[in-house]
Amino acid sequence: MIASRPYLAALVLLAAAGQPVAAHAQTDAADALLAVRVKTAIVNDADLGELPIDVRAVAGVVTLEGIVRTADQADRAVALARRVPDVARVESALEVGDPDPLAEQRRPRLPALAPRPTEGPMRVIAAGGTMQLTRASGAFRDRIRSLRPVFRFRSSTGLGPAVSFRGGEVALESAGGTHTALAAVRLRPVMAGLNYSLVTGRVTFGAGVVAGLSFNSLSVETARAGPGRAIAVTNSFAVQPKVDVWFDVTRRIGLTLGAGYLVSRPKVTFASDDIVSTERIPINTVVLSAGLAYWIF
Repeated sequence: MIASRPYLAALVLLAAAGQPVAAHAQTDAADALLAVRVKTAIVNDADLGELPIDVRAVAGVVTLEGIVRTADQADRAVALARRVPDVARVESALEVGDPDPLAEQRRPRLPALAPRPTEGPMRVIAAGGTMQLTRASGAFRDRIRSLRPVFRFRSSTGLGPAVSFRGGEVALESAGGTHTALAAVRLRPVMAGLNYSLVTGRVTFGAGVVAGLSFNSLSVETARAGPGRAIAVTNSFAVQPKVDVWFDVTRRIGLTLGAGYLVSRPKVTFASDDIVSTERIPINTVVLSAGLAYWIF
């Protein structure tokens, strides 16, 4: 019994020494968990989540280190940390400055003429003119070059509104298509619809469809006479699938290229010495255009 006492004393000493070690380990684990909870609260905040803020916790005392943009952000970080349960005190070592001083150097730059997305005009609407080439089929056979207005809304990748005024003036054949009707139909459509745009840098590709009313009129040749002369034309519904490309030449000026297929069926009245007839004439017209537009605001 006496010989066993030294061993008993050693066991008592080891148990006494192990208690502070275990308590210290538990404290470290609690501090690590507290730091994680504070860091989570900061990361989940919309204003502070992307800032480089480090969190340390010792015995319930939380220290914040890093860089914020404003003093208000520093105060907000401290307030968020104080609201976390088990935080005894918050000490701030936050500095106000640029969280990433090299960000401007790493940002990809567009070519010299290209506007940056956050600079230049607001790019709400642009207006200008296009030179237009019309190639008609069927009863309409002329190529007509004309100047037309063009309007463009601010584009982003996705669906958006579209307007078009692409029309033309084309020669008519008489009813039956045997000879000229001594007139040309002027098509002045006003159309609106939807366009899908794909924006890549300063180039925008688009495809869509527009529809509306074409205000039609006749240009009659009075120097010659003949049977089957066109004497009247009605306004008509028009639809046009189209594709286009927009290129930002400068901050204010853009180049536009477009192609469309205009379809309309106006009623045309033909007159001869002994008969007057009215029929719908199909118009299937390829319209090509190129022009410039200016960002108004």
